[in-house]
Amino acid sequence: MADSKLVEFQLIKDAGEAPPPDNLLASPGGAIHIDLVKISTQGNFKRGTLLMGANDEYIPATQAGLTTANSFCILCDNIEIGENAYIETAAYFDGDFHGEKVIFPFETESDDHDAIIELAREPLRKCKIFLRKMHE
Repeated sequence: MADSKLVEFQLIKDAGEAPPPDNLLASPGGAIHIDLVKISTQGNFKRGTLLMGANDEYIPATQAGLTTANSFCILCDNIEIGENAYIETAAYFDGDFHGEKVIFPFETESDDHDAIIELAREPLRKCKIFLRKMHE
């Protein structure tokens, strides 16, 4: 018979602090499908950034890509990618998300975020990513 203290110790891993709630996920069930994606675009990307599939990796979504890309996902965590590097990280591939919390990499300060949400709603819906209105 296994020693229960040994089993308990092996199941607990100190992986750091959990991030504070950010209301990215819109439903109690959260995201349905989470998987790893490869990203090699240099830069800092925040949790909630919209990515689109490009060949065998994902890149920050573009406005033109909303009509041409076949797959989309939303970053689960903040990441930083250096020059000539890549990272494999977790991303949400479907679920309900608060549109106000999704980061569109092509959005500028002068853009209307609600208009971009409406532009992205249908292409993302086809990939089972649903943008919901946040009610407080």
